[in-house]
Amino acid sequence: MAQTLLTTAEVAQKMAISVRKVRELMAIRELRYVRVCRRNLIPPEAIDEFLKRNTVAPLDRGSAGDADD
Repeated sequence: MAQTLLTTAEVAQKMAISVRKVRELMAIRELRYVRVCRRNLIPPEAIDEFLKRNTVAPLDRGSAGDADD
């Protein structure tokens, strides 16, 4: 049942953001974490969940610019 948990510094490095931003995301409950004694640790799948929720799909330009003259 042992699960790898990441520190805020490790998550910041993986996501290319600051530790402060990781803590902010945790504070507003945008990034799931586990409280272990006095430490907040993040399961790796929480990063994937966050990225899925916040991924912006590209615009479908399709044939919008291919109008006949």
